[in-house]
Amino acid sequence: MPSEAILTTPRLVLTTFAKHDLADLYALHCDPQVNRFLGSHEIIHTREDAERHLSDYVTGQERRGFSQWKVSLDDGSFAGRAGFSVYPETSEVALSICLKSDFWGKGYASELADALVEWFFDKTYFTHLIAFVAAGNEPARRMMEGNGFKQRQRMVIDDAAFDCLQILSPALAKRFASSVG
Repeated sequence: MPSEAILTTPRLVLTTFAKHDLADLYALHCDPQVNRFLGSHEIIHTREDAERHLSDYVTGQERRGFSQWKVSLDDGSFAGRAGFSVYPETSEVALSICLKSDFWGKGYASELADALVEWFFDKTYFTHLIAFVAAGNEPARRMMEGNGFKQRQRMVIDDAAFDCLQILSPALAKRFASSVG
């Protein structure tokens, strides 16, 4: 099945993953900096892990209409992955952005977060979206808060501390904002 464009930002294109993307996905996670702030369920250690994750991304897209997507520059070069997964403990949808380290600090993650949140609430019926940020990853936390996410709780996942951040759908956020005043 060929890759399908999901959304574009001013500098990036998100497409569905395909089997031929295995080498890029594996190479992304061969960089220890990339894995440093990820939850253990997102880390890819081996080529077999990459194959399993890639299969999950393709299957998730087919079943739910969303998943992790391939992130490329508009010239087609691979930049990372971003999109959504279902957090199994609560069945909530979680946003995740994982870029090659040479794309850090250049506004790409913020650009993605903004576009993904908008896509999510335009294309799905969910009332909220969560994201996990490793405790101590202040740049990622500030970026997510800058995109409207708020702290919900600190959690320990596989012996590592993460902040669970949440953003409400625009309709729900408006309803709660008007009832607070």
